[in-house]
Amino acid sequence: MDCLVGTKQMVEVFDCPYISKKNNKKFQQDLIKYTKKTKCCEEENCNHPKIQSDLKIDRAFPVIDDSINNLFKTYLGTDKFKFIKKNVWSYYASKNSQLQSVVHNHMFKKEKGLQLSAVMYITPTKLGTDFTDFKIKPEINKWYLWHSGLFHHPEDGITPKDRIVLALATVIKNINI
Repeated sequence: MDCLVGTKQMVEVFDCPYISKKNNKKFQQDLIKYTKKTKCCEEENCNHPKIQSDLKIDRAFPVIDDSINNLFKTYLGTDKFKFIKKNVWSYYASKNSQLQSVVHNHMFKKEKGLQLSAVMYITPTKLGTDFTDFKIKPEINKWYLWHSGLFHHPEDGITPKDRIVLALATVIKNINI
């Protein structure tokens, strides 16, 4: 596990053996197909990126669910936890497209529990994620995990190749009594 640290912020980095074993052209094409087929939300004037999936991609791809469970077992040092809320989605930007760079966080205002968010780059890219005073320099098959209250946005730029990212926002309750 590595850490990226800003003045008052921290992102922890975790290798992901689950995704790295499955991350090939077929897996990437399946993710793109799912992302295009499912809609991020039902809002007329959706502020999400143009090609973002629904919040249940982990149910369609068991390897993603296994990967997330492993991430949190590793981070928390226990398997005694419960997801109160777990939103998992994919984002796809086709070759030569401009990334939509909207500053946001993933806080669930009415939820109680540990709120963590993460991102994983499925395809190689130089365009990472910007936080207030640091930037994720992306590597594929790694989870970048942070507190959901941290404001961030995709790095501004044009993707020279297809770009696929997995993201999640969670609320966790420790059940270790």
